[in-house]
Amino acid sequence: MYTDSRNTPLSEEALAGRELWQGYACQTCHQLYGQGGFLGPDLTNAASRVDSTRLVSLLTVGSGQMPPLGFSDEEAAAMAAFLREMDRPEIGRGELRLGNPGEGAGAQAAFERAIEAAVAAGEGEVAAEDVAEVAAGLAAYRIRPCSACHFPFRASPVGAPDLSLVAGSLAPDSLDRVLAEGRPLKGMPPPVPPLDDADRAAIMAFLEFLGANREQLEVATQALAADRRLDWRALPWWEFP
Repeated sequence: MYTDSRNTPLSEEALAGRELWQGYACQTCHQLYGQGGFLGPDLTNAASRVDSTRLVSLLTVGSGQMPPLGFSDEEAAAMAAFLREMDRPEIGRGELRLGNPGEGAGAQAAFERAIEAAVAAGEGEVAAEDVAEVAAGLAAYRIRPCSACHFPFRASPVGAPDLSLVAGSLAPDSLDRVLAEGRPLKGMPPPVPPLDDADRAAIMAFLEFLGANREQLEVATQALAADRRLDWRALPWWEFP
């Protein structure tokens, strides 16, 4: 059986984060080292894969099935400290990992890698002068929790649309307004952190690139996502389904 014995005690800030974890009953939906619920993702190694901007967004405005908790900056920092100090690879990993985590695996990572490769190679329908803006749009997309609701090349179960079709279905001024204000009545909060004029222009260029090159990017994404290997013998016991 897994035990939570550890040689290094939690810091005062992490202890405050643990109080928030317990007070908000986070374990009802999330697991730490095999203990907790299954509605939300396993957070054992969240500190290794969720950047601070996205964590603050998740703890304040929520995402998908996760409700907004309205954490203050101090509370968000405490929760980040708790997750950071709980992320102990030498104790084990509580998340099922397909393929090499360093390279990224799964549909979302494959989606981003396919776009990076196409932009770097100058492939697809994009003018040379627009390459930098498309890359900036991908970067702006990445640091926000867009992928929590939007799935590559299909609508998500929570109703978020396929982003590769958005530029063709919304007029530029309507798309710019959505990027600035969100669509709260349809479940999309305003972007966090907010997008300034340059960010919105870059994301619009990125979405236009997705739409114009949808077919080849989807094929490349599927090929990258298919290249996943799993050695069951290397997994700690709590990672088995």
